[in-house]
Amino acid sequence: MKLRQLYVYWEQLGGAKRLPSRRDIDPVEIPTLLPNIFLIDVVGDAEDFVFRLAGTLVEDAFSMPLKGKSIAEIQKRAGTPIPVAHHIEVARGGGPRYREGKMLVPGREHWEIHRLLLPLASDGVAIDVLMGAAVFRLGGKESDHPPEPLSHLRQPDRVSYGG
Repeated sequence: MKLRQLYVYWEQLGGAKRLPSRRDIDPVEIPTLLPNIFLIDVVGDAEDFVFRLAGTLVEDAFSMPLKGKSIAEIQKRAGTPIPVAHHIEVARGGGPRYREGKMLVPGREHWEIHRLLLPLASDGVAIDVLMGAAVFRLGGKESDHPPEPLSHLRQPDRVSYGG
């Protein structure tokens, strides 16, 4: 599974003593994961989050370019809340978080999203970026074509990797 691959990659980057930083990530080492990956800058004490970049499958799910957009801006534009509890937990040192749930897109409730959020720290300690990946499934199979126009998670957590 792609999310497990990203988790293992992240663990190898950081080691036991520090969190990996954005500059530790080498896209050449994870080419098959790139369409599913996103990086989000943490604003203040996790008051908001701004997309630094998003892979093609992630942007397709939102039906818009995400770079430079905050989650608050995306929520306002969508007119519906986007669950951010895990973002806040990870940004405040709560460790990696995995979540899965149904899509909240009318007519696409049969789609599932699986998402992993991982902390990154420029100095190895203070979390300033979240790295994540999203995988979209239809009928239990991964899809290269996520639903449109906007995706959110509805169901509560099922599994959590690590801390």
